[in-house]
This record gives sequence, structure tokens and C-alpha cells, in this order.
Amino acid sequence: MKRSATDHSGRNGAIMAGVVLGMGSALWAIKRWRQLKQTPPVSAHSHRAGLAGYYQQVGPWRMFTRVTPDEKPGLPVVLVHGLVLAGRAMEDLALALGRDYKVLVPDLPGFGGSALPNSEPVLNVDQLADALWMWLQQNKLECAVWVANSFGCQVLAALAVRYPDAVAGLVLQGPTVDRHARSLPRQIWRDWRNGKQETQRPPGEISRVDYAKAGLRRAFGTFQLMLRDRIERRLPHITAPTLILHGSRDIVAPARWVEELASLLPNGELLTLPNGTHTLNYVYPWSFCRAIRPFVQRVQQEARHE
Repeated sequence: MKRSATDHSGRNGAIMAGVVLGMGSALWAIKRWRQLKQTPPVSAHSHRAGLAGYYQQVGPWRMFTRVTPDEKPGLPVVLVHGLVLAGRAMEDLALALGRDYKVLVPDLPGFGGSALPNSEPVLNVDQLADALWMWLQQNKLECAVWVANSFGCQVLAALAVRYPDAVAGLVLQGPTVDRHARSLPRQIWRDWRNGKQETQRPPGEISRVDYAKAGLRRAFGTFQLMLRDRIERRLPHITAPTLILHGSRDIVAPARWVEELASLLPNGELLTLPNGTHTLNYVYPWSFCRAIRPFVQRVQQEARHE
């Protein structure tokens, strides 16, 4: 009987220890999540390099924008982030392009520095495009050269169709969603495989920050809306010169898919960056910059002669 009572007491102690450990882990995770939400929208190294940021009211949203320090002649270049991974992932690309152009990097409503309360609705692709157009007006800009990664390409495709006068040219890098793999499990699998390739500069840390700022509800809701949106239906209606930039090792937006998209564009071209992955803007920003510079220069020259 004594041995049985001892065993019973030991099991209770183990259960209690497990409960305490679980509660402690949960409290630590909540604290860490809150800390990530408070991360400044401009990273320290970008701030030291001269990248500034400001908040402004754009319609019903308080949006955050990063901007390069120097005024440059010609049209501004606007960088639009992908799904959840907000403008922090565009900062090095902004600094690279900022040597030649004025570059702005807005966070879409609900993400990064433009985070919204959980009670606010999840915005679809058309609504995000409308927000970008309103942002453009608020900044007293008539037109820009637009550059996007991944889901941001879907938003820019909608912008170019709905507000063609606001778009002098487009760079779409790794456009989603491949219609041959339009399902949640397949997209998650492809994203995971792509992440395994990006060991040179893994975006894991900024991903955690941006997921905390957006919240899981908004992240998952936007993912679902992303899957429903069909970029291939918009591209035939885009008249602006458009460059599709493809990383040769991009699993999320593979070669067959981007070739199909390029063929749909009335004024499009396709450029493949050897050894590039899906998150080119973050992992290989300087290669990205060098690859698109001739196209951006051409668009700028055409705009000056109009």
C-alpha cells in the first residue's frame, strides 16, 4: 500500500510539474509575442543607412511608409511587400535602388507598421489595391514605377487594372498563385521547401515580427483571399510595361507558371535570375536591384518623353 501511494503521489507531482511548465511556456510565448509586436517598423541597420519612416492617415487606415533619404529626379519607385512579410523585407532593396531613385515602401493596411486591430475586417486584393491608390493620392504622387514580391504582385495587378494612370511600369517578382497548385497544403509545402533553400539569409526573424504585428487571424484570412484571387485574369488587361522577374530556384512561382503569365501580358517580358529563390527582395536584394535597373531606367526615360 505504501508503494502504491508513493507511485500515485509521484504521478500527481509529474502532472503538476507538466502543468506548471506548460503554463510557464504559454506565458513566455505571450510575452514574446507582445515584444515582437512592439518591434520598430524600420530596422536599426536601415535607419543607420538613412532610411526614414512616417505614419499618415490614408482613408480609414493609419499607414506606415519607409522612404529613402535623398530626392531624386524622375518617377518614384514604390516597393510592395508580399503576404504578411511586410516592408521590413524590402528595406535593403529600397536602399540599393535609392542610389538612383526616390524609393517608398508602404506597409499595406493590416501589416507591419500599418497593423490593424483584430476587430477590423481582412481586406481582399481589390481593397488593398484601392488602399495603395489612396496612399498615392495622400502622398501627392500621380504615377510611379511599382515593384512587388509574391502576393504583392496580385495587389499591383489589381492596381494596374483599376487605376492604370497610376502605373508607369511594373516589376512582378515571384507572382502568386500558381494555378496548377492552388490549394493551401500545396502552397504551404512549396513555401517550406523554398525556405530550406534560403539559408544564406533566412527571413525567419522578420517573419516572426510581421506575423505578430498582423496577427494569425489576418494572416490566415489574407492567405485564403490570396488563393481565391486569379492574377492570370487581370494580366491581359494591363497596358503598362511589365517585367516578370523569376528566380531559377523559385519553387513557389516556378518557371512554367511565370512563362504562362508573361505570355498573357500585352507589354510584358520575363527575366530569370540564376540561383534566385522566391524571396529575392530579402535574400538577394542587390542582385534584384541590378537585374531590374535597365527596365526601370527604360520606364523612367519613356515617362520623361511623354
